[in-house]
Amino acid sequence: MPRVGIAGIGSIARVYLGLFAEGKIPGGRVTALSSRSPDHLTSARDAFCAPDTALFTDYEAMLHSSLVDVVMICTPHNQHVPMALQALKAGVHPLIEKPLAVDADEARTLLAACRARPELTAGVLYCRRASAAYRQAKQLVQSGALGQLKRTCWLITNLYRTPAYHASQPWRGSWKGEGGGLLLTQASHQLDLFTWLCGMPKEVTALCEFGAERAIQVENDVTLHLRWTDGATGQFIASSREFPGTNRLELSGSKGQLILENDRLFTLRRLSRDERDFAKSTTGYFGPIPFTEEQWTAPEEPNEVQQAGIVADFLAAVEDHRASLCPVTDALESLLVTNAAYLSAWQGGTVPVPPPPGAYAAGLAKRIK
Repeated sequence: MPRVGIAGIGSIARVYLGLFAEGKIPGGRVTALSSRSPDHLTSARDAFCAPDTALFTDYEAMLHSSLVDVVMICTPHNQHVPMALQALKAGVHPLIEKPLAVDADEARTLLAACRARPELTAGVLYCRRASAAYRQAKQLVQSGALGQLKRTCWLITNLYRTPAYHASQPWRGSWKGEGGGLLLTQASHQLDLFTWLCGMPKEVTALCEFGAERAIQVENDVTLHLRWTDGATGQFIASSREFPGTNRLELSGSKGQLILENDRLFTLRRLSRDERDFAKSTTGYFGPIPFTEEQWTAPEEPNEVQQAGIVADFLAAVEDHRASLCPVTDALESLLVTNAAYLSAWQGGTVPVPPPPGAYAAGLAKRIK
């Protein structure tokens, strides 16, 4: 059974500690905690862990203590890659809180390090991949039920955040502290699922509202237009400043359409013929193409179920020597889209995915300055 160390004892780490304490994450046990705050360490151990859980104010010391096989990195975004690199060097499997990084070029360095240590498993905590609904959506796309994708659209505007949220930590809402806003933090789960389901687009055009109705530097209202190499187009529309908001994913292909609302409500429309074949043979102007419609509801899954699921899968992946639900390679794809979207919003116009090396880092440095 893998021994787990947790680095960074903030609110998300306490969620995972609670899940371990309640027995909701099988296959591993917490043996060590690391934080620069002794108070955070003792309070977390007293609340969630066994009395003999080791406490470290030095992260490197925890990695080299021979007490952990896996480290869950739950620190601010810009610390993820350096800490994961340290874990790999120490022979410890890193499981990284989302997003993978702020800068995709930095994340490429981590990917290279992972490939140099194939005996170690590395993953990212994009817990929505553990959702039964999105795994079912993934299976439908992979099975060819929709045919070739033509258009994709995700309207995800139910990510409401108040000014109090942004003020809760000094690093939130700033380019220096957070490295981004809605795309990198609140909507990154959905952007990860978008690339997981549809693949990485070839280019993006972005419109971002920075600090709209909130005293923050980063974006909290986004519209992305995306293009894929096979001709598919897509829109990703997100907001954290409206309420109650909408959560609606549409995937339209040559064989039909899949709609998923509020992470649970499915509508699947299957065409009687592939639209490409129908269009070539029909003499009619407007169709229609006969289709069938199915509707069903996936089981309701609280966030904690998905969070427990992604950790449990990673621990099993370590034991089985296989890739986890969200390996570094996958998490890098959505980060490349995010970096390209920022460049597009800052510069105007369309930006390729991946964006030019160094371009995002240079643009971010200007915003920080």
